[in-house]
Amino acid sequence: MNCYIAFSLLRKYNSKNQYSPIIFRFTLLEAIIIELRDNMKIYVTIALFVFSFTAIAQSNRADTIITGITVSFKYSNSIFPESWRVAPISVTAEKITSSEIQRSKAIIVKALTRYPLAAVAADLKSVYILKSITFYDVGHGGTNFTDAIYLANNETEQGYSDLYLEQTFHHEYSSILYRNPPSFIDEDDWKKANIAGFDYNDPEDGVGAIRNNKSSQDLDTALCKNGFLTQYSLSGIENDINTFAQNIFSPSPGFWEIAGQYPRISKKVKLLIAFYNKIHPSFTEDYFRKLKN
Repeated sequence: MNCYIAFSLLRKYNSKNQYSPIIFRFTLLEAIIIELRDNMKIYVTIALFVFSFTAIAQSNRADTIITGITVSFKYSNSIFPESWRVAPISVTAEKITSSEIQRSKAIIVKALTRYPLAAVAADLKSVYILKSITFYDVGHGGTNFTDAIYLANNETEQGYSDLYLEQTFHHEYSSILYRNPPSFIDEDDWKKANIAGFDYNDPEDGVGAIRNNKSSQDLDTALCKNGFLTQYSLSGIENDINTFAQNIFSPSPGFWEIAGQYPRISKKVKLLIAFYNKIHPSFTEDYFRKLKN
């Protein structure tokens, strides 16, 4: 409280009296207490207003920008491409639970820090975090389009762990990168790493695998000897590449041991790292091996 206000209070309550220094101090304190008491309702009202305004502002700040990329937690069907909103795709989604927003933000921040700014600036503009995503009448953990990623997070208890969400981000982003400079990866070389005679078996490019409950992302050593990390890898070459990408950026336990044990897996890892190295020179095998969850 400044001197002007203090002396104004004294004048308000004791304008006709004179005080010694000691009495002056007590009288000043009394004046302040009386003023606070009389105005307590006003102060409480102001405090409640400020609190409410802050809460509203915080809720409006749920959306954020991270390294130039918009990360959004709002939902309307307009976030999806127009062609997805009609049959046969018929995309729908649900808004994320508010209690999951901060965790989701932290995961996206961590995921994005694994890429040099130059490696995302041109190819990724938006990330949408939702509670659920459904298209072709099948629920999906994530999808992508041109320069946008869509991720579902329906809470840890439902299997949406930090590892799962970060891997899904890298999984979907690798599709964007795979499409944008297609000459960066040789599909014929990739297929040569598969067991002889194998043909990717999902005409729906992954949707059928999910619908038929053949989309596990768990590392499967029985498949590794044939050149595949997971059941979902079998559904299409892009999904196969995605599964390797999610593991070099955010490795499942045992991934690098598997890469060292199975020659076909090792070959695909080297092909994928060479792909990323063309995107940015900092992406080397040594770089990826140092990444921790």
